[in-house]
Amino acid sequence: MLRPYEMSSVIITGQNSVQESTIKELHSLKILHIVEHSKNELADIGKPLESASRLSEILVRVRALVAALNIKREENKFELKKGLLEIEPTAKKLSYEVNTNLEELKRAEELISKNEAARHELEILKDIDVPLEAFTPYKTLAYFTGYVKDGNGLSFIKKELPKTTDKFMLFESIVRKKNFVVLFVYAKFKEQSGSILQKAGFVPITFTNIVNLRGNASYNLEKTVEEARKLRQKKQGIKKQLEKLGNDYKGFLVAADEFLSEQLEKAEAPLKFAATQSSFLIKGWVPSGELSASIERLNKISKNKIFVHFEPAKKEDKVPVKLKNPKYAKAFEFFIDLYSMPIYKEIDPTFFIFLTFPIFFGIMLGDIGYGLVSLIAFWIFKRKMPKAKSFFNILILASFVSILFGFLYGEFFGEEKILELELPHLLSRVREMFTLLYITIAIGIIHVNTGLILGFINEFRSHGLVHAVYAKASWIILEIGIALLVLSHLGKISVSPLIGAIFLGMSILMLLKGEGIKGLIELPSILTNVMSYARLMAIGLSSVILAVIVNEQSREFFQKGGFFVLIGALILVVGHIVNLMLGLLGSFLHSLRLHYVEFFSKFFHGGAKKYQPFGAKE
Repeated sequence: MLRPYEMSSVIITGQNSVQESTIKELHSLKILHIVEHSKNELADIGKPLESASRLSEILVRVRALVAALNIKREENKFELKKGLLEIEPTAKKLSYEVNTNLEELKRAEELISKNEAARHELEILKDIDVPLEAFTPYKTLAYFTGYVKDGNGLSFIKKELPKTTDKFMLFESIVRKKNFVVLFVYAKFKEQSGSILQKAGFVPITFTNIVNLRGNASYNLEKTVEEARKLRQKKQGIKKQLEKLGNDYKGFLVAADEFLSEQLEKAEAPLKFAATQSSFLIKGWVPSGELSASIERLNKISKNKIFVHFEPAKKEDKVPVKLKNPKYAKAFEFFIDLYSMPIYKEIDPTFFIFLTFPIFFGIMLGDIGYGLVSLIAFWIFKRKMPKAKSFFNILILASFVSILFGFLYGEFFGEEKILELELPHLLSRVREMFTLLYITIAIGIIHVNTGLILGFINEFRSHGLVHAVYAKASWIILEIGIALLVLSHLGKISVSPLIGAIFLGMSILMLLKGEGIKGLIELPSILTNVMSYARLMAIGLSSVILAVIVNEQSREFFQKGGFFVLIGALILVVGHIVNLMLGLLGSFLHSLRLHYVEFFSKFFHGGAKKYQPFGAKE
């Protein structure tokens, strides 16, 4: 429970003729954590199996289909009957059908985009009764299209243009509350006409999407709107067809992805092996308890054509870690995964987190009402999100402990009375805050010293008794010295302060010997670590005070009656929801901090790789 599974180093070697069968058996066993080989003078890196390239190509096609059809990878009960023989032709046929639909969809979207651009231009020209063929370049004719800022500009054009030429046609309309004009003139008067327009504040616009249209703008606008409707219908039909393909082939594609991923993992496994022209070598780790049965199965499948060498993990080995915890504490491995895996020889702190995290959480949240609401909410979330089952199991347990502390404090949504009946309690957070403060400090002393004891055990295993005494026992002696000095100074014990000073001086010398100058620099940390547990009282007290404020504010509105009752109910509901969310977040984060910072720093180093056996799913 406090130690991970025992691991054995394993070397498997054999001729290339049995490599594929060995890989398949190892994948089936799911027990070997492979250590990747790096190319050296003695052995090269192995080559993937012949099927790797084909499998990779089909897998890419399948995953492209999964992405194109927007398929979510959920729990799947679809069973492949013929494996690769079924996947390859089906994926090829489906790929052709999907790509055809995607190309049609792309073409429809492009036409819709062009249609929209043309419609926008026709909207501008719809009140100008001029054939659209006129908006094409001519040698003898020039035209201008654009906006004039105001009516004065339009009057200026009408006044000045005849002074230049009487051979012109001027059309005008109001488009989006702006003056739009179209001017046709002979090409030889283009420059002078352009100058007049510029002085009138003319802003030109160009029409690029209607050059191939015939007839006037109003007629073409009706056609364009009808075409847009048909194109949107076509686009919607293609999307429905793709959606239908996704629903029809969802199970197949998810199963194919899983199957191909497994086959490709086996085909590419030799890339992690050492290899010569005629043989292969696999190095890895296997749980010692499963070693004997595994070797027997490997020898049987290879007809005794492989050689397996194994030995227990050595002190200097970088051993992958497989945590070993009882079922009731297993969910709390989540916090170890989140932080770091313990080194192989270290004590696994999972069980201690299981014992203390819910208690710290409960001390802070500590309310019957809040605990019940959060417990129900997390139970629902667990049902809705089964992949996060472990995380919600932690929160469900923590919420249950919060209910227990709610009974201890006698609190229900911040109230100590329900219908004028006072809830029984052993400790009132509001009236006995200093008592609670002393309790939390005592919890801190116990928790920190538990960490130091675990650190002593770790150091003893790694470096021997002397180093363990200097590096870890010295901190306990330091605490004893501080306690003796304080208690003797306050007259609580009849012991000379000199004894406390001796303990204090002795611990400092031991720390200097065990941890060097680093130990002296960290001397004040033992006090700050212990005092940090006061947050158990502070966070909980802030939560209950906020709950009391919410209750009092809502009560004032209830007493006014009428419409104010609704306001009071709103304050009550919203206030408690906000307070509960803050309470859950604060209790979770601060409980985690007390473990990661105050507790782990006394014994935990971490940094090991997690045991990931070949063939096992994440």
